Amino acid sequence: MTGNLDKIETIIVVMMENRSFDHLLGYLSLPPSNRSDIEGFKPGQIYQNVYNGKTYPIHELGETNVAEDPPHERADNDLQFGASKVSTPPFPMDGFVEAYAHKKETPKDLSMVMGYYTAKSVPMYDFLAREFAVCDHWFAPMPCGTQPNRLMALGGESRLGDNNNFLSPNQELVYDWLNKRNIDWRSYCHGLLPFFSIMPKWQFPILKDTVLPLGSKRHFRKYSRFRADWQSKKPMPPVLFIEPEYADILEDSPNDDHPPTPLCHGQNFIRDIYQIVTSNPARWEKTLLIITYDEPGGFYDHVSPIPIETKAPPPDSYPPFSYSGARVPALVVSPLIEAGTAHHENLDHTSILHLLAERFDPQHGYSPAVTARQKYLGSLSSILNRTSPRSEIPQPPSITTAPQRSIKHEPLTENTQATCNAFQNARKTMKTTHPILWHIFQALR
Repeated sequence: MTGNLDKIETIIVVMMENRSFDHLLGYLSLPPSNRSDIEGFKPGQIYQNVYNGKTYPIHELGETNVAEDPPHERADNDLQFGASKVSTPPFPMDGFVEAYAHKKETPKDLSMVMGYYTAKSVPMYDFLAREFAVCDHWFAPMPCGTQPNRLMALGGESRLGDNNNFLSPNQELVYDWLNKRNIDWRSYCHGLLPFFSIMPKWQFPILKDTVLPLGSKRHFRKYSRFRADWQSKKPMPPVLFIEPEYADILEDSPNDDHPPTPLCHGQNFIRDIYQIVTSNPARWEKTLLIITYDEPGGFYDHVSPIPIETKAPPPDSYPPFSYSGARVPALVVSPLIEAGTAHHENLDHTSILHLLAERFDPQHGYSPAVTARQKYLGSLSSILNRTSPRSEIPQPPSITTAPQRSIKHEPLTENTQATCNAFQNARKTMKTTHPILWHIFQALR
């Protein structure tokens, strides 16, 4: 086991939606933050895209600015990176505006995709960056959409090469890996459904665990239970997954940051998680909280993806990927991390699985696919740079930012349609296959 990982008893994973590192955290290296140790936007350097003879530089977005959902499927990523201009990374990262302009309905303001937020829009992330650790080379595993990247995050492989309108094909997930090793785990979902309700094998466990009050190994619970569970004297599972309310489910109050969802809802969600996790000091001092994003969502990032091969697992087939997706925001929170830590090693979502294997099964690793990726990646465990937990618990800022605009009934775009359809198919299947459980499940909301 590496470093101080043996001092961690609980690992918590939170994965948000569709923002790039520069879009949310690139400001950290600009005044007044002046974090020269973080690879964000460096003062005096030029960051821009040119499209149709017009220059689009990076620019600060105000709190009321909400970008339309940029395109982010496989072909879109290639265009954004400028992958056709050079054979291998590093790429010029000069096609974000062009890809945005190619939406079915051309956006009113093409410059939005080059915009970035600052501390006043992401006050909770600004706080966590100062008090804990920023990973500034954390990449989406695949240069494509949500579903494949979440499969990589929870499986280490993806049977999908792009988003799918239908239910996701069954495949092994980290839930299976933990079960086989008799390692307890739990998933808390803030919204109606956890993401992998779109995978048929998990639909009945999700309904059963949420609805039936019996049994200590109920893995799926509503987020409303999290505070009481964490503050109780009962043991907590050593691995927790906390999921936001997804915009793609078409509910009224998403907080996953998926554009055009206002950021303030996600900031409040992260603040609530942090407050709960720190409310039990005995648990907190042995906890590692990881916050990241599934993929960059088509927003500008100036750092090129890394060369890393991803193939479809047999018997599936899609053209292999030879490089990662772009960077995503990533923050790691623990009292075993010095304030203001910057972690520069290349990471991707499979680094979480590698960390779990380091902690719970170091002799065997997670899987051959995850192990093979390690030659391109560093290790998350090295971020634990304290031998003893910090005694003080930093207090988070108040978040009073008003929603930038209503988020009810946003129109679907070509980017959101596939996963929306997958969630709708999941709802239909669960209702048809398990009608009584589904009726009770709906009533629990």
